[in-house]
Amino acid sequence: MITGFNHTSFTVANLERAVDFWCGALGFERAPIVERNAAWVEKVTGVPGARIRVVHLHGHGHHMEFIAYADGSEALATALPDRPGTGHVCLEVDDIDATFAALLAAGAMPLGEMTKVESADRPAFRAGYIRDPNGIIIELLEI
Repeated sequence: MITGFNHTSFTVANLERAVDFWCGALGFERAPIVERNAAWVEKVTGVPGARIRVVHLHGHGHHMEFIAYADGSEALATALPDRPGTGHVCLEVDDIDATFAALLAAGAMPLGEMTKVESADRPAFRAGYIRDPNGIIIELLEI
């Protein structure tokens, strides 16, 4: 059975843009970018002839992986969060307004509004969604 949680991975259109944003704006540390084009890549991914570039980032107690396919699309993800299979990363922040402004300045795009949420089943909090420069949805959460 499951023995641990290893990493979260996203396919991106531009690997360097992902590294710049996640390291520069979000404080992750990177390992070197590696190219993988061995037969096992096709077998593991199920993508015929897969040739990929991969980078692993570490920070805030988490391991992120970003993959760019050599023959992949440069189109950004545009699905709204209500589409099956669409995911997001939730980051806890201490100042949601300052973080939102800093991430927009670093190339993020607003998706939702930073909103105060009051619920009977949990203490009030503020949250909102943005997209990183590759279209990955990030939820900002201020508890």
